[in-house]
This record gives sequence, structure tokens and C-alpha cells, in this order.
Amino acid sequence: MPVPIFRGTFPVTLSEQTSFDKSGMVSYTSVVAYQNGSQVTGVIGSGTTVSGTTVCLSSIEIKIKDGIAEVSKTYQGGSSNAGSTTGAVDLSIYEVVATAQEEPIASHPAFTGANGIFSSSIVDACGGSITEGSNESGGVIFNSDGGFVAFTKTATNNFTGVQSYLSPRVTYKRTYTQNSPPSSGFTGKLAYIFSNPYGDQPTLASGRDWMLTGLTWRGSGNSYEITEEYMASGISGWNNAIYYTAN
Repeated sequence: MPVPIFRGTFPVTLSEQTSFDKSGMVSYTSVVAYQNGSQVTGVIGSGTTVSGTTVCLSSIEIKIKDGIAEVSKTYQGGSSNAGSTTGAVDLSIYEVVATAQEEPIASHPAFTGANGIFSSSIVDACGGSITEGSNESGGVIFNSDGGFVAFTKTATNNFTGVQSYLSPRVTYKRTYTQNSPPSSGFTGKLAYIFSNPYGDQPTLASGRDWMLTGLTWRGSGNSYEITEEYMASGISGWNNAIYYTAN
């Protein structure tokens, strides 16, 4: 590859490139030629402003040939305006996963009593309850402490042998960038109940709410990519006698 011929004074800017990704990250790379020995490299972590965004020097590459030093510097930074309430564009990436998972049948919210969704209890639907060791007839056996044992062979509505049921499980993730890691105040809210986390989360049925179950981040330059993960509760909501409530 031929060596570029430079006329005039050094340094000479050979190229500049700015890119923006969908999560709000700004990357700026400049390539500047110096006479070897007079190159200026900068300091990793130092900042500059690109397109109105503060970015920090994250990498330096130097190539020397025929007395010419080419210095390539990459700056990174940016913000997706996460949590903005000022009308700024939200560049967050959203992900929702909805599945069904097995839960013990005795944990069903209508196991022993009707609620706002189920008009009758499972105990009533299977033919009533009996105490373990008794000669009574019924569809479900409880021990002397009131714990579920099993459905009987005569249980109605096909409950015989049932041990579990499928419960909806929804997780919601939001990924965004900002110029600082999550605050200690926010990281301290893991396992907190959120009625309305920020972003484009799916609308839950009445009585359900969210819990912050995961928080990860990684930094490059002065930009931090942050992922918040929330899990939806069952139909009765997360137990606020066990978990703190954030909002």
C-alpha cells in the first residue's frame, strides 16, 4: 500500500466517522497523521463532545511507517434518554417473553375459595374435601394440619391425579444506554414491587404487578448499556407483606 504524500503542516486529519446505534450509543473515530515523534495520543477516559453528546476516549491505535504516525482514536458515549419525561426520543430496546410454567395445585389462588376471577373453588369443583384417614367421601384429601395430600379416585371434573397447574409467566426487559451506571438507589430496588416500570411494558390484568428481578450493565467509554428485567406476578399480585413496594 503506497504511503500517503502530505503537503503542508502536521497534524493532518485523514478521516472522521460518527455512528449511532439503535440503543443510543454514539461512536466517533478519528484518524490523524503526525510526523513520527510528535504524535498526540490523548488519555483513555478523556472526553470530547460529538453531535451534542459527551463521549470518552475508549481506544487508541498507532501505525508508524516511513516517518509518519497514524493515530486512530475511538470515543464512545451517549444516552437513550432513559426515563425521560421531557418528550425526548426514547431509544430503549424492549423484550417481552410470555410462557407458562407448572405450579403446585395447592398454590392456585382459587384452591380453597372463589375469587374475583373464579366463581367457585377447586375444592368445591372436585367434590368437596375430606380429612386424611376418615371414612368420608369427597374429592380432595387434606391432612390434620390442613395441608393438601391428593385428589381422590372419585374426584369430579377429572381432578384425580392432578398435582400441578400451568400459570402464566411474563418477563419484561428494557435495554438502554446512559452516561453513568445505575444509581445505588436503583440497584437497591432488586426484588421490589413495581406497579408501573418505565417503558413500553405489556399491560397486566387487574391485580397483577411487576417485580425487578434482574439488573445488568456494561460500560464502554462513558456509555453504559443497562438492562432491567421484570417478572409479572400471578393473579393475586406479589405479596407486599414479603416484598417492598417501589411505586
